[in-house]
Amino acid sequence: MAKKGLTTARQIALQVLCTVETEDAYVHIALNQYLKGSGLDKRDRALATELVYGTWRRRLTLDWVLEQYSRHPLEKMPATLRNNLRMAVYQILFLDSIPAAAACNEAVELAKGFGHRGTAGLVNGILRSLLREPEKGNYVQAAERMDLAERVSLLHSHPLWLVKRWLAELGPEETQALCSANNLSPPTFVRANTVKIQPRELVEALSREGVAATPGKLAPEAVEISGFSSITALQAYQAGYFAVQDEASMLAAHALTPRSDELIYDLCAGLGGKTLHIGALMENQGQVLAFDIHPHKLAMLKRTAKRLGITNVTAIRADSTDLKSEYFGKAQGVLLDAPCSGWGVIRRKPDIRWRIQPERESELIKLQRQLLVSAYRCLADGGRLVYSTCTINRRENEENVAWLMREYPDLEYVDVKKTLPNGPEKFQSEPGNTLQLFPHRHGTDGFFLAVLRKTKI
Repeated sequence: MAKKGLTTARQIALQVLCTVETEDAYVHIALNQYLKGSGLDKRDRALATELVYGTWRRRLTLDWVLEQYSRHPLEKMPATLRNNLRMAVYQILFLDSIPAAAACNEAVELAKGFGHRGTAGLVNGILRSLLREPEKGNYVQAAERMDLAERVSLLHSHPLWLVKRWLAELGPEETQALCSANNLSPPTFVRANTVKIQPRELVEALSREGVAATPGKLAPEAVEISGFSSITALQAYQAGYFAVQDEASMLAAHALTPRSDELIYDLCAGLGGKTLHIGALMENQGQVLAFDIHPHKLAMLKRTAKRLGITNVTAIRADSTDLKSEYFGKAQGVLLDAPCSGWGVIRRKPDIRWRIQPERESELIKLQRQLLVSAYRCLADGGRLVYSTCTINRRENEENVAWLMREYPDLEYVDVKKTLPNGPEKFQSEPGNTLQLFPHRHGTDGFFLAVLRKTKI
C-alpha cells in the first residue's frame, strides 16, 4: 500500500492494476471506483485511464520485455512492484507524449511510496537498463524470428491459444488486423432514445453541452461522442435522451423488426440496453417481457426504463433455460443475446483476454444451446428469433445456429442484412444469411447476429 494518499494519476492507475490482478476485479469497475473519490482533474483522469487500459492491454508484451532485463521472476514480485514496472515500460514503449526519463523517474518515486528503498533501486536498475540497452527488449525484432502464432501473440499481446484459434478460423491477415484493432481505444457510442428525441436533435443537444457528437454509420439512432468528463453528469443523459450502447449492439433490436402490436421476449435482458431499444422501436406500445436470472440487473433495467420513459417493458426474474410453459408458443419475436466468451469486446474490456480460458467453451456452448431451445419453444408460429453474441467464435455463433436448425426443421433463415436499416447496402459484401461484425472491419465491437423464423406447419 502507498505511504501517502492517492493524489496522482499514476498512483491511481497502480492501485487499479493491483486490484484487478490480485482481487480479480473488472478493469472498468475498479477504475471508476478509484476515480470517483480521487479529486483528479479531467487531464489526470484521462492519463490514469490510459495507463490502466494500455498497460493491461499490452501486458503480455510488457512482461516479455521486462523478462529480458530482470533477474527476478515477475510472478514472484509483489503486485505493486510488478505493475509499477509494467506501467513504466508501457509509457516508455507506447506513449510518445511522455519522455522516457520522466516515466522512469515517476516509477522510482512510486516504488518509494509503495515499497522501500530496495524496491526503488530495483525499479531504477531495470528501467535504466532498458533505456541504455533498448535492443535487448526489442520485441518487434524478436517476433520476426518466431512462428506466425507466437509472433502475433507477442506483437499484439493476445493469449497464444486464442491467436491460434483465430488463425484457424479467420486466416493470417484477418487475425493480425483483429488483434491490432483490439489494442486501440474504442469510440463511445450512445443510442438516441427516440421516445423522447430524434438523433439529429440529440447531436445538437450534446453539442450545446460541449460534447463532440456525430451521427453513427450503421444504426440510425447511433451517435458517437467524445470530449466529456462524465456521461451521467450530462443534462441530456439525465433527461433520458440517450443510453450508452455500442453501435453493433443496436442492430439486434432492428434485426428483430418488432411491431407496435406484438409480444416480444428478451430472454437474457441483463441491464436492458437491447430490451429498452426494442421498447422504443415499438413506441411504448405492445408488450416486451424482459427475463433475467439476476435481480440486481433487473433493478437497474427498471431504473433505466424510468429515466428513458419506456413503459411497455415488464421485468421478470427467471432462469430462461427453465421457463414456465405459460410463456411457450406466444411470442412474435424473441431476442436471445446469449452469455458468451466475449472475444468481441476485448478492446473495450482488456481483462477479458486474460480471464477467458478455452476449457470454459464447452460449458458456454451447452448453456447457449439450452437457451436456444427455450427461445424456440417461446415462438408463436411465424415468430422471429434473433440470436446474438458479442464474441468472434464460430462454435458459439454459426455452429450453434446450424445445430438449432437441425434440431427444429421448421426453422428457416432470414437474411440479417434485409432486416437492418439500409442493411443490403451497408453489408452487401458480407456473405451468408448471418452477420459477423469485427472491430477492424466495421469499427464496432465484435458482434454476431442471426435471424430465424418459425414456419407455420
